[in-house]
Amino acid sequence: MNKKYIALFSSVLLLSPLAGGFTAQAASMEEMQQQKTQLQQQTDTIQSQINDKLNSLNSLQSEQASLQTKVNDLQNQLNDLMNKLAAQEEKLAEMEAKIAELQNEIEALQVVIDQRTEKLNTQARFIQTDAGVSDIATLLVSSENFSDLVGKITVVSKIVTANKDIVEQQEADKQKVEDNKKAVEDEKVAAETLRQQILVSKNNVVAQKAEIDNQIEQVMTNYALTDSEKSSLESTKADLAAQTESISADMVAEETRIAAEKAAAEQAAAQAAVAAAAQAEAANKLTASAAPTTTPTSSYTVNSSGFIKPASGYYSSPFGYRLSPITGAYELHRGQDIAGGGAISAAQAGTVVTATYHPSFGYYVVINHGIINGVTVETLYAHMQPGLLVAPGQTVSQGQQIGVMGTTGDSTGVHLHFEVHENGNLVDPLNYIGG
Repeated sequence: MNKKYIALFSSVLLLSPLAGGFTAQAASMEEMQQQKTQLQQQTDTIQSQINDKLNSLNSLQSEQASLQTKVNDLQNQLNDLMNKLAAQEEKLAEMEAKIAELQNEIEALQVVIDQRTEKLNTQARFIQTDAGVSDIATLLVSSENFSDLVGKITVVSKIVTANKDIVEQQEADKQKVEDNKKAVEDEKVAAETLRQQILVSKNNVVAQKAEIDNQIEQVMTNYALTDSEKSSLESTKADLAAQTESISADMVAEETRIAAEKAAAEQAAAQAAVAAAAQAEAANKLTASAAPTTTPTSSYTVNSSGFIKPASGYYSSPFGYRLSPITGAYELHRGQDIAGGGAISAAQAGTVVTATYHPSFGYYVVINHGIINGVTVETLYAHMQPGLLVAPGQTVSQGQQIGVMGTTGDSTGVHLHFEVHENGNLVDPLNYIGG
C-alpha cells in the first residue's frame, strides 16, 4: 500500500512547479496529513493570487470603460467639430466667391477708368494745341450777334461741366478700385486665417485620438496578460486540488487498512483464547502477530547656422550615450533635453512635416527646414502638452510658437526633447543651437 502511494504522489507532484519541493513520503498517516496541509496552504496562496488577478482584471475593465467614455466624448467633439468645419468651409467658399466678385468689379472699373483717361488726355491735348487765345478771339469775331455768342459760350460751358463730372466720377471710381483691392486683401487674410484654424483643429483631434488609441491598446495588452496569468494560476490550483484529493483518498484507504488489520488481530486473538481454553496443554503457548514493516522512500525536488534655442530653460541631458531613465539600459540619447517650462518655438523657418501623438515622444512636431549647407535639415520637438498649435503642411517662421513644454509619452518630468536630423541622420543639436 505504501509503495503504491509513493509512486502516485511522486507523479502528481511533478505536475506543478509550485509543489516540486515536496518530499514524497507516505509511510505514515502523520506524514500524509502534513503533506495534505502543505498542499492546502499552497492552494490558499494560489487562490489569493487568483483574487489579486481578478481585482486587476476588474480594474482594467473599469479603465477600459473610462477610456471608451473618452472615445465617445472625443467622437462627439469630432462630430461637433466637423459640423463647425462644414460651416467654416461654406463661409470660406463665400469668401472666395466675394473675392472673385470684387476682382471682376475691379477689372470692369479699370476698363472704364482707362477709357475715361484716354478721353481726358485727348481733350487736354486739344486744348493745349488748339484752344489758345486766338480761338477765343475767333469765337468773338465769328459770332454774328450777341445771341450767337452767348449760345457758343453756353456750349463751351456744358463741355467744361461735362468734363468736370467725368473727372469727379473718374476719381470716385479710382477710390472704389482702391477700396475693393483693400477689401480683397482683407478677405484673403481672413480666408487664410480660417484655413489655418481648420487645419490645426483637424490635426489636434487626430492627435488626441492617437493618444487614446495607444492607451486602449496598452489596457487590452495588460488585460490579456493578466487573464493568461489567472488561467495559469487556476490550472495550478486544479493540479493541487487533484493532489489533495489523491492524498485524501489514500488516507481513507490507509485508515481502512489499519482498521481491517486491527479487526483481524482482534479476531485472531479471540480465536487463540478459545483454542487455549479447549486445549489446556497449549494454555502457555501464545501466538504473536508480526508488525508490518516500512520501506524508506526517495525524495524529489521541483551654432552659427542661424538657428535659435527653441525653448527657455537649462540643458538637462545632452546628446549621446547614457543610462536611460526609462529602461535603465545604456543607450543613445537621440537629442538635447531642455528642462523648464513654457512656450516651444520653431528653431528655424520651415514646413511642418508631422504634428501628432506617439507613445514614446508624446505630442511632438517635426519641421523640415530645407537644404542648408548641402544637407536637408529637420528638427523634432517632443513631450509637448496636448493642443499643438501647428499642423502638417503648414509653413512656420523662426520663433513661431508651435506648442507648450510638457511631459507626455516616455518622460520623467516637464522638458523639451529636441533633435536635429541631417539627411535623416541624427546629429548633436548643440551644433545648431549652441551651448
